[in-house]
Amino acid sequence: MTSMYAQSTSSPQPQVVDTVQMNHFRSFVNMLGDASAKDEIKLKAAQELSEHFELITQCSAYPNFLEHSMRIFIKILQEGEPHFISELNLQQVRKLVLEMIHRLPTSELIRPYVKPIIVLAIKLLQTDNEENVLVCLRIIIDMHKQYRPSFHPEIQDFLSYVKIIYSDLPKHLTTMFEPKQTIRVKDLKDVNFEVLLPETFTITPIQVEKKTADGKIANITYNLIPKGINSLKVLQELPIIVVLMYQIYKTNVHQEVVDFVPLIMTTITLQPLPVHKNSPAFNKEIYVDFMGAQIKTLSFSAYIIRLFQEVILNHAPTMVKGMLNLLESCPKEVAHLRKELLVATRHILATELRNHFVSSIDKLFDEDVLLGKGWTTHESLRPLAYSTLADLVHHVRQHLSLSALSKAVHLFAKNVHDESLPTSIQTMSCKLLLNLVECIRMKSDVEAAASRELLIMMLKVFTQKFHTISKLQLPQIMQKWKTMKPDAGSGVGGGSPSAAPPTPGGTTTAVAPAATPQHTPQTPAATSDSAKDFLGLDLSDNSSKLTTIGFPQPNNLNVTEYRSLVKTLVCGVKTITWGCPAAKTSQNEHSLPASKLFNPSEILIFIDLFHWALEALDIYTINVPAMGMPQTLPQQKQALQMPRSKEEKEVLEHFSGVFLTMDSQNFQEIFASTIDFMVDRLYKNSALQVIANSFLANPKTSPLFATVLVEYLLERMEEMGSNIERSNLYLRLFKLVFGSVSLFAAENEHMLKPHLHSIVNKSMELAMTAKEPYNYFLLLRALFRSIGGGSHDLLYQEFLPLLPNLLEGLNRLQSGFHKQFLKDLFVELCLTVPVRLSSLLPYLPMLMDPLVSALHGSHTLVSQGLRTLELCVDNLQPDFLYDHIQPVRADLMQALWRTLRNQDSAAVVAFRVLGKFGGGNRKMMIEPQALQYLESDTLQPAVVAYFQEHRKPIDFPVDKVIETAFNALKTSTTDPFYWRQSWEVIRCYLAASICLDDDKHTLQKLFMHPSFTENNVLPTSAYYTLYDKQARQTHQRAITGMFVAAATKELRGSVLPTMVAVVRHYTMVAIAQQAGPFPHKHYNVNSGLDPLVLIDALTEIMGHEEKELCKPGNLAMVLILETATNIMGSKERACRLPMMQYLAEKMAALCYERPWYSKMGGCIALKFLFQNMAMRWLYQHLFIFLKAFMFIIMDLTGEVSSGAIDMAKNYLEKMLKICMTPLDRDCKNDELVATQKKAMYDVIHELVRQVTSPYTLVRETA
Repeated sequence: MTSMYAQSTSSPQPQVVDTVQMNHFRSFVNMLGDASAKDEIKLKAAQELSEHFELITQCSAYPNFLEHSMRIFIKILQEGEPHFISELNLQQVRKLVLEMIHRLPTSELIRPYVKPIIVLAIKLLQTDNEENVLVCLRIIIDMHKQYRPSFHPEIQDFLSYVKIIYSDLPKHLTTMFEPKQTIRVKDLKDVNFEVLLPETFTITPIQVEKKTADGKIANITYNLIPKGINSLKVLQELPIIVVLMYQIYKTNVHQEVVDFVPLIMTTITLQPLPVHKNSPAFNKEIYVDFMGAQIKTLSFSAYIIRLFQEVILNHAPTMVKGMLNLLESCPKEVAHLRKELLVATRHILATELRNHFVSSIDKLFDEDVLLGKGWTTHESLRPLAYSTLADLVHHVRQHLSLSALSKAVHLFAKNVHDESLPTSIQTMSCKLLLNLVECIRMKSDVEAAASRELLIMMLKVFTQKFHTISKLQLPQIMQKWKTMKPDAGSGVGGGSPSAAPPTPGGTTTAVAPAATPQHTPQTPAATSDSAKDFLGLDLSDNSSKLTTIGFPQPNNLNVTEYRSLVKTLVCGVKTITWGCPAAKTSQNEHSLPASKLFNPSEILIFIDLFHWALEALDIYTINVPAMGMPQTLPQQKQALQMPRSKEEKEVLEHFSGVFLTMDSQNFQEIFASTIDFMVDRLYKNSALQVIANSFLANPKTSPLFATVLVEYLLERMEEMGSNIERSNLYLRLFKLVFGSVSLFAAENEHMLKPHLHSIVNKSMELAMTAKEPYNYFLLLRALFRSIGGGSHDLLYQEFLPLLPNLLEGLNRLQSGFHKQFLKDLFVELCLTVPVRLSSLLPYLPMLMDPLVSALHGSHTLVSQGLRTLELCVDNLQPDFLYDHIQPVRADLMQALWRTLRNQDSAAVVAFRVLGKFGGGNRKMMIEPQALQYLESDTLQPAVVAYFQEHRKPIDFPVDKVIETAFNALKTSTTDPFYWRQSWEVIRCYLAASICLDDDKHTLQKLFMHPSFTENNVLPTSAYYTLYDKQARQTHQRAITGMFVAAATKELRGSVLPTMVAVVRHYTMVAIAQQAGPFPHKHYNVNSGLDPLVLIDALTEIMGHEEKELCKPGNLAMVLILETATNIMGSKERACRLPMMQYLAEKMAALCYERPWYSKMGGCIALKFLFQNMAMRWLYQHLFIFLKAFMFIIMDLTGEVSSGAIDMAKNYLEKMLKICMTPLDRDCKNDELVATQKKAMYDVIHELVRQVTSPYTLVRETA
């Protein structure tokens, strides 16, 4: 038969299969129905049919085959006797026939046979064995699912059959678990099935003796199949069919299902006798099948519980008992059964039946009952078990005793710290704990001390969780985030990221008062597996992450899940903190205020909480857009002052709420010890400023926190002058404090009053010596603006004693030389001093110069100046006002008239003020006008352009071109294109100005002349400079522009080669004029431009207000010295050049200029000279340099110097250390020794003289 099939199937022709092979298969079917055929032949025929059944159903002759085979199959099953030995051929034939009926493909061809098949299957349920009945049940299920036949009496018979099985189960319980002896018979015919079958509930082996060929007796094992009506496996399949019948025939079977309820309740409570269960011969396989049947039955009740809730509630105690018994009895080896049991329990506990578990809930808190003792169940089912229990506790929490609540807290507190659990389960545990707070607080009426102790323990748990997140998980998350490569094409998102999908058994809405996580959108395919896991998809294999030493590794490091956890923890500590003062303390404590105070040990917990929570909140610094990939945030720490998402802002506000309701004493204690850490965290994560804002915006905490904060900031005001990023943070915090004064004037004026003098005096004092003084004046501006609204009389009175010195100092500063933005700030400060106008009257003359400066300044300053001027005009007597205005009347009126040209609101105000002056506004018209005129009538350097239409060329003066190019280069807002063009103009002008007539050979011959290295270099009393001052000034401006271009990053590459060549060329020209074979000749007027213009341009660049320009200046001095040393043969000879003397004079002269930035440039230049020039030259100039440094220290005392004083003191000390170092004893240069002695004498004499200087800093330095 097999060979024939092989031939037929190998043929590609379907016609062969249809005719030849189908006839063959039909003969197999006929063979099955032939009563005379041997059992072995029937089995082979059935096996062939079963093996090729799918092929048969695809043939065109299948309908005829179906009609023929179904008639015979049904006849075989109806007329054939059931067999209960699985190895018998006829049993296998019956099973194969049933399986072929089950495998029939769904089609309309089957519909005529549906009812006969179902009737046959239901009939066989009563009589056949377990194996065949299980197939019959599958047939019944599939036929009803696919064809939905109409209700027929056999359905009633089936439900009666189910009832009988459930009803008889208690009767069989004792027999089922009684220890049984192995069945041994000499021949299979000796088996008494009528006796064995009623006592058989699962497949049982039978030992049969058989003689072998050598005459020995061997045992052969046969399997006795239980009758279907007694089978525990059959019992497991019945509930789902009943559910199916109820879905299809709801009206017809409703009462039957109601009748099942008592039977179900009885079934789930059944237990084997203890004597049987404890017996060594206890059959665990039967017990597992029995438990499986009970759990399937419980699952059925979970399905119908909502439909028959009232009926089932009548049996609630029985059901609770049964479910607890099942949990306690479920074997640890069968994890799948416990999972089904927990799923069914979850559904049941979602109904009103859960209230009946309150009395037994202590058992559920026992993990051995809930999870069993098996390792597999413990590892795989904890999320499902704990989420089920959490749902129950959440819904019945109002009915629980404090003891039960305590057990719940201890169990779920342990889960919070269990890193082997999914993060979502840890979050769920936190949510449950915070939902228990109110219940515990309500119990304080009876058990006060225990309730508060429990709440504090929960606070400790949450605090420790913050600790582990900040120290363990967050560093790993940050490291993982840094190693991932974000998609460069995606934009930085600022919205709240969506949460990850919850894991199986995750939080339900009942235990989630906060927003439940939403599903994350599908991650792009290009994202790596690690990225998907990191961003929201748990792809980890928990079993592979177990560790044996130290902390267990977290099952995943999902940013969104940890954000949700942190948010839940924050809400939790807020709820606990609010609940603790409300919870009544011990009855012995009668003092009401004491009940709202936390004791010292609890305060320590809050301090730890504040530390760890602030670090854990860094989880929000990782920006996860909705598409999935994390984005790199901008690195400027202070750029992001606001939270990155709405969620982050809410979390920070919740965290602030933890402390807002605290007693003032507790609040003060906590933040007095944590303010340093808080500011440090603010520096690293500026979004945390929301917390400070909340404290200062709350009337209760605002004066407390402002006091702590302002005291902290006053101690660190010195840092505001050096560390730019820190100073920006401190300035922002000062502004918050000042803003709180406007918000809560009554409370916070008293807070700020004792510190007002310190803030103002320290700002003015530190600004004088700080390297970055700007922030101190910004601080004063913030103070003046916040309290200058006219409603802070207490602070105005405090401010009056400061007024004279402050106005004098600000007036002096605004009239000095400073960068423009600083001058504007000084003017604004003068005009916004926070006192009333009546208090300012004695100092009105000091306001006149700032007023004029303001009206000549920016739009903001003009507006401020007009407001101040109008205030004076409106409130002061005209004669009094005009007397004070008189010194600046002309400038003031001209500024007002100039303001009228503007097309904005300032022009309207200026017009109004002029009108209020009356006729006085026109007196300025007789003043002489300030006109611009040409200072020289000589011909200036020009570009000569010839045009065809004109005989004479046209001259385009170069000085304006160079001036414009220079201004464009030094302006930071200039477009880079114009930077490049401006540099081209200057480069071409310099190239055109240099005479390159001499060839290379001539120059080499000149500078290799021995006179450069051998002849004495004679000093000169006068330097040759070009007589045409205007032309020389233009050239000097061009060289200065070259240095500015060299300091510009975008131009540096193209400028530096030109700059090196120009500096060396000018140096060589100067050396050729001052040494060598032709020194000190008399030059005529045609000798060209003097090379010392390079030194003058260098002086200008070193004295510029932008100190970055000193870098190309330093490079130029290096090139000058290096070129001179190479030509002159030694540094000693190079330093004797008059050019070096001129350089020293010019750089020392910078130190005597009035602006601080010129003095600082002089300092930098002198430092280069005393570190790099020859010792003899340095001794000769030591006294000059000392005087220059001392003058800087003296002249800048009391002035804003941006660190110039400190620089001068530092460089003076370094210079003296170099010069005072003793020469070698064997030094034979007597001239050098004498020069050093003279220099030391002069220096010491000067220092002694300066010890009596009236300037403190000069005396201290001397």
